[in-house]
Amino acid sequence: MEKISEIDKKMELILTAGQILNENGATNDKIIRVLNRIAIFMKIPQKNISLHITKQIIFLEIFDGEKSVVSFRKCNKMAIDFFAIYSITKISWQILKESITFDELKNFFEEINSKPKIYSHWQIIFAVGIACGGFCCLFGGNFLEIICTALAAMAGKFFQIKLLKHKVNEFLAIEFAAFIATTFAYFLSTDSLKPTIACSLFLIPGVPIVNSIINMINNFFQNSMLELFRAFLIILSMTAGIIVSAEIFFAANNITVMDFILLETTSDTNIFILAAAAAICSMGFAIPLNMPKKFLYIVGILGASAIFTKNFLILNFEMDLEYSTFFAALLVGFFSNIISEKLNLVSSILVVPPLLPMIPGVLTYRFLFACMEWKGLTSEQFLMVLPYGIDVMQIILSMVIGANLPRWIANEFFEKQQAEKLDKFS
Repeated sequence: MEKISEIDKKMELILTAGQILNENGATNDKIIRVLNRIAIFMKIPQKNISLHITKQIIFLEIFDGEKSVVSFRKCNKMAIDFFAIYSITKISWQILKESITFDELKNFFEEINSKPKIYSHWQIIFAVGIACGGFCCLFGGNFLEIICTALAAMAGKFFQIKLLKHKVNEFLAIEFAAFIATTFAYFLSTDSLKPTIACSLFLIPGVPIVNSIINMINNFFQNSMLELFRAFLIILSMTAGIIVSAEIFFAANNITVMDFILLETTSDTNIFILAAAAAICSMGFAIPLNMPKKFLYIVGILGASAIFTKNFLILNFEMDLEYSTFFAALLVGFFSNIISEKLNLVSSILVVPPLLPMIPGVLTYRFLFACMEWKGLTSEQFLMVLPYGIDVMQIILSMVIGANLPRWIANEFFEKQQAEKLDKFS
């Protein structure tokens, strides 16, 4: 029987890996799979390990044959870092195939924790600008409107980074960033509202929304509700910032909340151009998520394929937005899962960025505009806006279910395949 001190060392290492994954946006099912592989590397049978994961604390219990040892680790942040998730997932397979010592693995985890972001702040600001410019193109904006959107988004992101650097509350920083971006868009493009709609979309919490539904479907309800509520607070903060800017600057030109809510955002641009814009959006939004550089072109291709498929189905088959979104997400899920299985990746790092251009961010804060400004709306206007909230839920569900359906269908095969792999190392 192992000494307790030796088990404590192993538990410390497992919890460190779990903390890195949990703090950087991995879903619960992915965390459990990775930690089970690390446990196998440490000669701990899977039947002897129990895990309970919340967003704040990870509990770990190991049975050594005679007694159980319990430990836990507090998680201090809720961030998104795809490079950290990719690195931990990769090493969890690598340690089963190669000769790596306990100390080398510990040093690797410490290096991941202390490693700076792949991209500089200016690269992130520029990426956010071109991504929001791509959104403006998806909304039918012309070249000047795209440029105005990009500049306004860059200004908003710059101030958000500065505020977070000075330890300003996350939600206050989001509200201020939305205010700055919307104000810049107004003064840069006074004859169009499209830049003001698109310039703040870099704040839409796409990853928490997608993760919350994935966790819910996998029966991790506590984490799902927490992430969903956090996503709601982010969108609420973003909407508040836009409304404050509108109340201060837009009212002078008699621009009302209903002008924002009813602004036409459909596009008659060629679907190939829209696909290219979606590729730019996907890659641009992947950079702030610290996506490994070698995967940027993959998410760009998947993003372009998703928007092309969605628009093709709408234009040629007159398919509803919800169904076209489902089939576009299904395509992304199918190919991302094939690629992730080949490369031993967590599939979410390839799935989420291509879905972001399809997140109904505009519909979401249109609905919240109406809720926050309900006193200024007539009952007919409010009933006109109410369907936006229903559409948001339907589109997000269609998108998430479509993207994850290939994994659920093939889950038995992949689980059996991975179990066979793990049995070789047990």
